[in-house]
Amino acid sequence: MKTLSLRTAVGKSVRVTAVALAVVLGSAAAAQAATVSQSTASAINVAALSTPLIPISKAVDDGSVPQVVSTLSGAIPLLPGETLANTGVYSQTAIASSDGTSAACAGIVGTGGALTLGSDGTCTATTAGPAIVNLPSFSVLGTGYTFRIEASSLYSYCTAATADSTTGFSAGSTLANVKIIAQATVLGIPGPAVVIPIDVNQPASIPAPFSSVLSVAVNQVDTTGPTTSATALHIGLGPNSSILSLDLGKVTCGGNALTQDVPMLPLGGAAVALGTAAVMTGTSYGIRRHRASRAAA
Repeated sequence: MKTLSLRTAVGKSVRVTAVALAVVLGSAAAAQAATVSQSTASAINVAALSTPLIPISKAVDDGSVPQVVSTLSGAIPLLPGETLANTGVYSQTAIASSDGTSAACAGIVGTGGALTLGSDGTCTATTAGPAIVNLPSFSVLGTGYTFRIEASSLYSYCTAATADSTTGFSAGSTLANVKIIAQATVLGIPGPAVVIPIDVNQPASIPAPFSSVLSVAVNQVDTTGPTTSATALHIGLGPNSSILSLDLGKVTCGGNALTQDVPMLPLGGAAVALGTAAVMTGTSYGIRRHRASRAAA
């Protein structure tokens, strides 16, 4: 009876195992390519623009790296229709981690200040003078309106844990020394400047005649999970926000993967571990088959 050589037996076994290993690794890679965590951060967003005034920072981690960070900052740009230069800087950072958690922070601070987002989702502002955002001037029924926003700091933040977690979901806003300066012009005669304080804990009180052309929403927050979000300040100009719809400090976190979907071993490490196990299994199988063949002969 023809016997099977050890080299032939082992070779066949390893080839069979290699095919199986390729299928397993292919499936693992496909599964790991899915989103493990994600977040977005937008310091200044004008709703009507087809292209964002400032690119949105978006972080997505598929589990292949420990953490993905997307961040952007710079001088506050001119808004559409605006003629007066602004002061201060914008900052936005989004973080997504391979453990299924994410965080984001976005907003504005005065020139020389900064926003810093820690890996634990803590957002910290340093300030050095007020940020000033001049909104575009406009007229309604013969009355002209001008508005500007002043703030030491104005930002939102959020965190999100794995989708099946009961903790780790948070969102909120910080508004420090924020106010809107409003002025109306009738028959070419400017009226007095009116200061409208903006507080994170209560709705803004807008006096006439500005109440018909200015809408304000403060600290719009959702912490229910698996996705959290916050918008520090929303401004609408003109009747029904027909002139401008502006969001300052807008973030989203999640939805992230389930705990069981979060990779416990990087794909590279999984490949090495599976490969080693496969070769050992194949070698063992080949030796047993060779011995059986010799015994039968």
